[in-house]
Amino acid sequence: MARMSTLISAFAILGTSQAVRFLGRVNPATRELTWPATGLSFSFTGTSASVAVNSISGTNSVEVLIDGGTPIIIENVNGTSISTPSLVRGQHTVQIRKRSETVYGTFALGDVKIFRGSLGADSVSRRRIQIIGDSISVGYGLDGTYPCTNSAFLENAPKTYGALTAKSLSAEYDILAWSGIGLIRNTIGSSDPVLMPQLWTRYGTNDADNSYTFPRAETPDIVVINLGTNDFSYLGVRDPVNATMLTDGMIAYAETIRSHYPKAELFLTSSPMLSDTYPTAEDAQHTTHVNALRAAAEKLGSKAHVVDFPTQGSEVGCDYHPNAAEHEKMAAILTSAIKEVMW
Repeated sequence: MARMSTLISAFAILGTSQAVRFLGRVNPATRELTWPATGLSFSFTGTSASVAVNSISGTNSVEVLIDGGTPIIIENVNGTSISTPSLVRGQHTVQIRKRSETVYGTFALGDVKIFRGSLGADSVSRRRIQIIGDSISVGYGLDGTYPCTNSAFLENAPKTYGALTAKSLSAEYDILAWSGIGLIRNTIGSSDPVLMPQLWTRYGTNDADNSYTFPRAETPDIVVINLGTNDFSYLGVRDPVNATMLTDGMIAYAETIRSHYPKAELFLTSSPMLSDTYPTAEDAQHTTHVNALRAAAEKLGSKAHVVDFPTQGSEVGCDYHPNAAEHEKMAAILTSAIKEVMW
């Protein structure tokens, strides 16, 4: 007789056979999806599967990828589970990823239920990339067309330059990013004192500082740092950023990262949202940023590399953020830069 259903504890399996595993940085104690592109991956033999949703806060956009096909988009998670459609009985792989960032909402996943079948071993790449950034790395407004108002639905972390780069290099990836955040100062108008070097120490974005335990299995081979866009914002509110302080801040942060990941290659990227003509030609923000990164990389040595993303064109997403096409261009540039060093 065929097995009607199998209920699997995601937490228990994660601790043993890796039949079910978290994607990105997820605290196993809470199972809360906070960071962009976090989720769950599993393989099974059967006709369908579902994952329990234990709690929901705010609005959360999600994609469900079955057998590597076209993503099924859930505009807002609002039920007690996320389920696959009915499938032909056989072997299937499922990936659930959060498209939107914490500012819109979070939710926690529970047990995996397999209908008419059982779980199998889920494949994991030995390659791993960590992407650290701001709204660009989040995928803010990526699916929008300017003028538009950003929303959880218009964010698309799995289509960002970092995710696309990881996919092209057959690597696992984490995205640790937050809109408006900076390296040494946040965007104008932000009252949040938390900067990325501090936020980076958290397991989930809602967890305490220094709660992340740096599990060996999650050690990245590559760390991409795309910060500076918000540090440069100033017009009419504060003085322009001090480039030397930006360089020093990058060096200090990179050294902290290296204290946990001493073998990682670091890729410091410029911002496509910075221009040499806005807000003034005298500021030359894009060039100033690149020069600050180069100065940092020189101090950091041979395992630090600068990647220059050119200033984007006029076709953009919400609030002048890179759209899907721009992220594809960025991914091609970053992928090429990584291939020159490894893989």
